[in-house]
Amino acid sequence: MTISIESVGFAYTTSGRTSPMILSDVDLTIPEGEFLVLLGPSGCGKSTLLRLIAGFDNPTNGQLSIDGRTVEKPGKDRGMVFQDLDSALFEWLTVSENVEFGLKIDGVPKEDRIRRRDEALSMVNLLNHGQKFPDELSGGMKQRVQIARMLAMRPGIMLMDEPFASLDAQTRQRLQNQMISIWTEIGGTAVYVTHDIREAINLGQRIILMSAGPAAGIKRSYDVELEYPRNQSDPRYITLLEQISKDIEEEVSKVWQ
Repeated sequence: MTISIESVGFAYTTSGRTSPMILSDVDLTIPEGEFLVLLGPSGCGKSTLLRLIAGFDNPTNGQLSIDGRTVEKPGKDRGMVFQDLDSALFEWLTVSENVEFGLKIDGVPKEDRIRRRDEALSMVNLLNHGQKFPDELSGGMKQRVQIARMLAMRPGIMLMDEPFASLDAQTRQRLQNQMISIWTEIGGTAVYVTHDIREAINLGQRIILMSAGPAAGIKRSYDVELEYPRNQSDPRYITLLEQISKDIEEEVSKVWQ
């Protein structure tokens, strides 16, 4: 599924009062099947742009569409994985019940529901943990349950908002590799938000660097012409890391002025 973002701007309106523009004149096309990473300093509107794609918010101006259809609300064609480990899962439901939840709401027959649940849990290596409750899981396992719940719904677009940010480095690396394996297997379009440069390079086919807010936009786009899994000692990796680090430092310095 292709995502088209044309001259999009966004500001929050609360109690009749409008905030300063968070995003301004964002133009971006995300072709079907691409793994795209949104990168940038805190407050640059990365998560806001992801929420607009998800349909949780609507642009203040401009146009956002998927396969030519204007995005006005959330839809089954988009699945979301959040950063918050504790509030994202239903603590009173088992792992299996959490993964099945959306399917049950959609009225998927029980036999199909179980098959899709087990397929999704197998993809994240949690099939043997289906009867556990969230408070029995590690942080990395909770995020894998979130991913499985999204996969069970079979969305054409996977949206991920810093899902591994609160995890230790080793767990993050393993989940990054697993995420690429899943994306490679199922296809579809992926949009991933992070503030970590190495994570962006490890995951993205293309990286979009956002400018500092307010009224953030797109500073630069980088094509990552490296095979998976990414070799961090590859001279091309190091060159790209240095270039992005320099560019993002320019944006961070604006925030501190």
